[in-house]
Amino acid sequence: MRSNRAITGTLALAIALGHSAIALAADDHDHGSKYGGQFVLVEGHQGVEMVVSSKNITFHITEKDKPADLSGASFKAVVQTEAGVKMYPLTAEGGLLKAELATELPAGSKVALTGKDGHGHTLQARFVTK
Repeated sequence: MRSNRAITGTLALAIALGHSAIALAADDHDHGSKYGGQFVLVEGHQGVEMVVSSKNITFHITEKDKPADLSGASFKAVVQTEAGVKMYPLTAEGGLLKAELATELPAGSKVALTGKDGHGHTLQARFVTK
């Protein structure tokens, strides 16, 4: 009979593998950053760069290193700080997704980008502000 620890470990591994399409920004993984933000590569071909300045958040979305066509896209940013969780609908402009924030984001804020592009493909990326 398997121990609870082995079952828990197996379950955690299955969950991690099942969510492998979701990108998590690593602190030292900024090689694709072109605008001074944090960059992640999703599913090997879509790039997401998050740039936070003052009370604005911008996501630069690329497809095979070219700006993605986001016409018809529907995205939101979910931001978690010590003050709580807020959702921001994002406006698409070319290959950019933008929103104005209620307040400046402190270091350590968790940001999740989630939504669908104009072709109905789901895109998700997670970041932790520096």
